[in-house]
Amino acid sequence: MRKYLHCLKVIFKNNWTREVIYRSNFLSMIIIEIIRLGVTLSIFEIIYSHVDQVAGWTKAQTYFFTGFLFTNNAIFTTLFSRNFWNFSYLVNRGDLDSLLIKPVHPLFLALLSKVNITMLLNAIFGFWIMKTYAEASGFIGGWRWLEVIGWLIFGSVLQTLLRFFFSVWVFWTERSNSISRLYFKLYELASKPDSFYPSTLRFTITLIIPLALISAVPTRALLFGLTLTEQIQMGLVLLALMYIDKKLWNKGLQRYQSASS
Repeated sequence: MRKYLHCLKVIFKNNWTREVIYRSNFLSMIIIEIIRLGVTLSIFEIIYSHVDQVAGWTKAQTYFFTGFLFTNNAIFTTLFSRNFWNFSYLVNRGDLDSLLIKPVHPLFLALLSKVNITMLLNAIFGFWIMKTYAEASGFIGGWRWLEVIGWLIFGSVLQTLLRFFFSVWVFWTERSNSISRLYFKLYELASKPDSFYPSTLRFTITLIIPLALISAVPTRALLFGLTLTEQIQMGLVLLALMYIDKKLWNKGLQRYQSASS
C-alpha cells in the first residue's frame, strides 16, 4: 500500500507541475465546466418553471442530484478520464510493455498516470450545489454527509468499471474510440434521475448497463432511501462488472502483441 501511495504522490506532483505551466488551459477548463454546469441547471430551471414535480422529484431534489452528478464526474475526470482516452494508444503502440514489467499492477499506471487536477475545483462546485439545496430537498445533513462521500466513492468506482468495459475492446478491435463514443452517448442517460424514464429503460440503465448507479440511484438513496432488494441488486451489479472487466482484461492480455513482437 505504501508503494502505491508513493506512486500517487509522484503522479499528482508531476501533473500539478504541468497544470501550472499551462495556466491558460487551466483557466479555460474551469470556465468551460462552469458553463456546462450552468447549461444543465438552466434546462431544469425551464422544466420546473412549468411544473412543480417530475416523476416525484422536486426542483430542489433535482438540483441536489445535479450537484452529486457534477461532483462524481469531477472525481472520475480528475483521476481517470485522460488515461481512458490514451488507453487505445497504449495498447496499439506497444507502450503497455513498459507497464507490464513495473513492480505495480499495470492497470494502476495505465488508468492513473495522467490526472487532471483542474477538475477537482468542479467537485467543489458540485458539493456547493448539494449543500445549497440539501435542506430544501429533504436531505437531513449532519453525519449523513459521510454517507454522501461513501456514495461518491461507489459512483466513481462504478463509472470507472463501466468506462473500462467500453475501452478494453481495443485488444480485439485495435481502435476503441468509436466504442468509447458510444459510452458517452449512453452516459447522457445518467444525467437525469432514473425515475424520469419509462420502466423498461429504467430497468436497463439500472441492471443491464448500470448508468443509473453512478449518480441517480445513490442520490435516491440519500433522499428517499433504498429497499433491501435494491441494495442487494447494486452489490451484485458491482461484483458482476468487476468480474467481467477482470476476465476481459486477462483475455485481452493473451491477445496483446507487444512492440517487440
